[in-house]
Amino acid sequence: MPQAARLLPDLIHSYLSQSGETVPALSQSQPVLLIFLRHFGCTFCREAVCELEKLRPQITSLGSQLAFVHLANDERARRYFAPHHMEDIPRFSDPEGFLYESLGLYRAKWHQYLNPTSIARLFAAWSHGHFLRAPAGDIERMPGVFLVHRAEIVKSFRHKLVSDRPDYAALASLQ
Repeated sequence: MPQAARLLPDLIHSYLSQSGETVPALSQSQPVLLIFLRHFGCTFCREAVCELEKLRPQITSLGSQLAFVHLANDERARRYFAPHHMEDIPRFSDPEGFLYESLGLYRAKWHQYLNPTSIARLFAAWSHGHFLRAPAGDIERMPGVFLVHRAEIVKSFRHKLVSDRPDYAALASLQ
């Protein structure tokens, strides 16, 4: 069953990308797949960014554009996304995590890190070179993904575990 669309929180209007755009403005012309990352040193976030780099053409062909929300400053974000050829992707800095909280992305509990599923996924991610690095941001913040169109959330994925892997292509489609 499709999710009911819901308006973005008012707070999001005060967040500007590195190019001075807001999420609501970006979402007027095409859907925005808004990815909230935990911290730049997170194994699973590093894995997600690599996956999204590969999926970018498919997401674009579905009519959506990527955008990221992160917990670091913009200079750190620019350096983080550059090796993935994503410097042009809109990114929004939220070091205090206020935007995360407004969308229900709270701080993780210990069982969301330390559980058999996350530990197994950690080793699998490490086997593909996605090693843990120094954190930049709140290491306890949970990630999430939202498809935003015309300033409304039309799809969402809130991680239950830090190791969850959303189906980005399915989330990027308005269907």
